[in-house]
Amino acid sequence: MSDKKRKAGAQESDRPPKKPQSTRVRVSHIPGPDVARPVVASSPGITLPRDVKFKSFSKKNQSDLLLHSTSHPTIDYTAVENNTSNAAERHIRHYLAVFDPVSNELKVTEAKKMTVRNSVRQLEQTHEDDEEPTSNFPPPTPSSRAALTEAFGTKKSKKAVASSAENRLLARGGDDADNPISNAILSTIKDEDGLPFNNIANSVEAEAVSRSNKPLPQADLSATEIRHVYPLSALVFPAPARTTLSQMPVADWRDKIKAKEAVESRSRFVANRVSYLTRAYLANPTDEQPLRALQILRYIHLLLEIHNYISRLPQRRAVPPPEKWPANAISDTSLSMAFLGKLTAHFLPTGQPTTHAKTLLQTTILALTLHVPPPKFQPESKVLATDPTDMALDLALQPAEAAKLFRELGCKMESMTDAELRAVGWDKIAGRKVVTDDGKEIALPKPKWAKLRFPIQFPKVSTGRPQAGRR
Repeated sequence: MSDKKRKAGAQESDRPPKKPQSTRVRVSHIPGPDVARPVVASSPGITLPRDVKFKSFSKKNQSDLLLHSTSHPTIDYTAVENNTSNAAERHIRHYLAVFDPVSNELKVTEAKKMTVRNSVRQLEQTHEDDEEPTSNFPPPTPSSRAALTEAFGTKKSKKAVASSAENRLLARGGDDADNPISNAILSTIKDEDGLPFNNIANSVEAEAVSRSNKPLPQADLSATEIRHVYPLSALVFPAPARTTLSQMPVADWRDKIKAKEAVESRSRFVANRVSYLTRAYLANPTDEQPLRALQILRYIHLLLEIHNYISRLPQRRAVPPPEKWPANAISDTSLSMAFLGKLTAHFLPTGQPTTHAKTLLQTTILALTLHVPPPKFQPESKVLATDPTDMALDLALQPAEAAKLFRELGCKMESMTDAELRAVGWDKIAGRKVVTDDGKEIALPKPKWAKLRFPIQFPKVSTGRPQAGRR
């Protein structure tokens, strides 16, 4: 045969001969909570821009982290720590290694595993300072798609819209560490309980996530005084709260009580409290607290009138501008149409009286009732209590429905003893008795009062029925 097979050794190779490596690499592990932990972030389904910049948010003395970016002109990016329900992945740790070729040292430290999600930013319609809006009723800020989702969407789609709204609010917070919007969103981050990634349905994070999607006013759980748990800044709109309350007209109430005339009101809650609050203000006009309580009562009266008006409207019909409301809808004729438009737009961002919007208005009113003091003022009280009976009638709620909303606000429904009722000035309620047809005198059952006190406890999130394991 003329063609012979070549031997493998006959082919010259360009590879250099392997030499044993004599250098040693020093490996060091950097543990400890005081060491800044890097982040390993992934974005399933999307490609992050190279120039995206994140801002970090965390609570004091806690290791939880939240990253948010608004550097993109139209998209917001949010990175949160992974939560997994897989028991096999709960104990997985992620590490990052940095090798220094000069010193031959490899430093290994634990890294946080985070997931980046994106959402399209909804642009708001703004007016120039020197231009007046064409209508006193501000245009709705969410898109029409969000309005349709609120009206006809599933629970999952509504949750996605609410998450997008949270991203927009967080982006508005900026770098201000004391911004109430940022603090409200960061309050959804809770402490770790030993396991790095717990099942969100069985952890305390589920409570915060559930509350953020509910039509409830934001609670400040870091407050040290009970009256600051629901601050007026989270209940009175438009901001600032002090300016809005100063616009509440109380002169007519003052003049009628001063002339010993009765104050007529369509609200049972207002009618049963306007007399002693006005007398407390007339007794000490220089004291800011009685005046502020009277202004809050007037603001509650205004919200009740708005609630009564929108409750009579069809759910799918847009609320007309305030100048087109019936003449008897609002009793305070001194309030401007622009003010009423801004106030209504806060509770009805889509312009429609949806169930979500009406529930938010109801819970805001109930939270404001906690700021209305009893006949005997107790500014340093550690418990805020209110009788839900009158307000349940004003809002056309069943007692069980009103009690449920108060519990969602963190209140406990408990009875008041006769001594407690006399201490706060509700002597007429204490020890009430009636005579039956048989001539027997029986004591009426004591009503349940809504009490807000530390520690604040919200209803637990239901985890559903336990699922049987596979066999």
